[in-house]
Formats: sequence, structure tokens, C-alpha cells
Amino acid sequence: MQQRKRYSEEFKREAVGLTRLPGANVSQIARDLGIRANQIHRWRRDLETGGKKAFPGNGVVRDQELLALKLELARVKKERGFFARCGGVLRQGIVLRYEAIRRHRDQYPIRLMCRCLKVSPSGFHGWASRSPSARDQDNARLLVKIREHHAASDGVMGAPRMHEVLGYEGETASLNRIARLMADADLSGVPQKRRWRHKRSGVRPAFVRNHLARDFTANEPNTKWVVDITYIRTGEGWLYLCAVLDLYSGKVVGWSMAPVQDRHLVLKAVMMASWQRSDRSPVILHSDRGTQFTSAEYQQFLKDHHIISSMSDVGHCGDNAAAEGFFGKLKRERVHRRRYLTLAEARSDVFDYIELFHNPLIQRRLDAKDQAFRLLTQQSVETG
Repeated sequence: MQQRKRYSEEFKREAVGLTRLPGANVSQIARDLGIRANQIHRWRRDLETGGKKAFPGNGVVRDQELLALKLELARVKKERGFFARCGGVLRQGIVLRYEAIRRHRDQYPIRLMCRCLKVSPSGFHGWASRSPSARDQDNARLLVKIREHHAASDGVMGAPRMHEVLGYEGETASLNRIARLMADADLSGVPQKRRWRHKRSGVRPAFVRNHLARDFTANEPNTKWVVDITYIRTGEGWLYLCAVLDLYSGKVVGWSMAPVQDRHLVLKAVMMASWQRSDRSPVILHSDRGTQFTSAEYQQFLKDHHIISSMSDVGHCGDNAAAEGFFGKLKRERVHRRRYLTLAEARSDVFDYIELFHNPLIQRRLDAKDQAFRLLTQQSVETG
């Protein structure tokens, strides 16, 4: 096979110069030089557009190899720049690769990005021109609701509670689908951190025993309560919160806050819980053996209001796990994500969490259970 003839830069410039002489004939000049006329025309265009940078090679093999290496180096630099931005999507699905290509289509050639991400250009163009499917449109609609509820909860609502709240609104999406949409949108709840601390125990009164026995289930409201105290750091000192929870629903039926931890803090919380009862039927109130709960004034108050006092034995700190679980959720989802400068600021935020977030969510859960029970017990049109 005959090797293609090469010409130096000087030869090309001189050949183009001959065509610019008065009365020059390009075809005759080409025959005289032993080349084709279209070559001279191409050299003239290159010289007019490139000027001094025209004809990068001078016809030597080394120059051609150097030019090829420069082109290869430029290609590799582009690939490395693209990989630095989007190389991580190689571990993701093909749709995420297409989205990365679409985001950077103005910065890198599409074929280069498709080669780096191991997808076909035709597949990308087909995906980019394809209208969203019905499933994608429904996911987009559902994601709008998820973002709204997640923002309303101050970013603490995870997939399980999100699935519950959306179910109240009539959405039929599964828990796995909601969890997948939240993960793709980088939305998550606040994870729980396990902390085990030893707590000193007091002396339980002789007439008080453990009526709860770690049975945290209740078949009716206002039959089993738990009470405990926690503390919240502020810029003005500690704020103490006493909360009474109904084990039937997990709802906070009584609470009180004060900068001092004493028996009056507990009495106000239990009094609020007593006001929630529709009758005077006995209810078990379980607590630890703190001095506020073992005081004579507290025990007399429980007797006067038909409340049965229940306390754990020594070494049974897990008997009040329901109250500790609520406090852990409160601090994980609200308190530890704030910095309170004043006691009033902390009181306002804790009130907002209990009465505007936690209890309304519990109430919607109870309403949904009642609605499901009414549907099950409703008489059928056919059978009566």
C-alpha cells in the first residue's frame, strides 16, 4: 500500500501564495506541483481561518505523533474532569447516570460522558426526549407532600411516621416506596442514639408496689399512666419537664415545666392529667422512686384523686421505659437540635412539640383506629 505523501508547512504556504499571484490558475499550479487542486483549496481555507496557527504539523512523522498525543491528552483531561464531578454515579442506576449527563451536557461532549458512564448515546437521547411515565408523575406528586410534611415536622419525621401521616390523607403508597422516595430526595428522620446510664434509686414506700410489672399495654384509655421528669439545658439554667403519658395511646395527658425540680412540679402535671379523665375510675400511675414521688404530699394527692401509685423495685429501671422513650424522642427530634438562650424560649418550644406535633399525631392515629373499628362493626346492606 502506497504511503500517503506529506507536505511541510512551508510547502503549503508557498503553494497557497502562488495562487494569489495575478492571473494564477489553481488547476495549472496543482498539476505543476503534482497535487490535486482541492488540496490547495483546503490549504487556503485553513490559512485564512487559522492564520499563524494553521498547519500544526510540518509533514514530519514526529510532529503528527505529537499532535495526536496532544489530542489524546486533552481528551483524558476532559474525562478526568468529568469523573471528578460525576464518577460516583457509576455505582447508581442508569437513570441517575442519564441525569448526570443532562446536568453537564453544556460542559462536556455527550459521547464522552456516555463512554465514561458506560451508557449508549442513543439510550440517553431516548430517555431525554421521553415524557415522564404515570408512575414518575405520581412519585413527583407524592414527593411534594413528603417534603411539606417533613418541613412541617422540622425535619424529624422518618419514613414510618411519614407513611402513617400520608395514610390519614388517603394515600395508598407502601412504606418501602415512601422510604425510597425520601432516600432519593435525601430526606430522613432523626436517628436514635442508645445511651445507658446508671440512675440511683430511692426507697419505695412500704404500701406501694409495682402494679405495672413492665406491661406497657393498655386496652382502654386512662387505665395505665407513667410519669417521669427530665431536664433541658438553657442559657439561664436547667428547665425541668414532668410528663404523664397514657400507655393506651402514648399521648401526653399531663405536663408541667419549672426551673426547680420539686414535688409541686409533679403535682401540677398529675393534676392536669386528672382533668383529662371523664370519670373518677381508678388509674395506675407508675413512676420511679424519686423523692418527688415518694413524698407524703404526692402520695396523699394520688389517694384523693383515685390514682393507684406504682413503683419499681430496686434495679428495675426498665419499668419506666415508656416515659424514658418519650423523653428520648423529644430530645432527639427537638431539644438537641436547638440552643435555648432563655427558659421562656425552651418552654415555648417544648409546648409546641407536645401540643402541636406529638399529641395531634397521636390523636389522628386514634381517630383512624376508631374509623376502622366503625367500618368493621357497621351493618352490611346485604346481610343487615
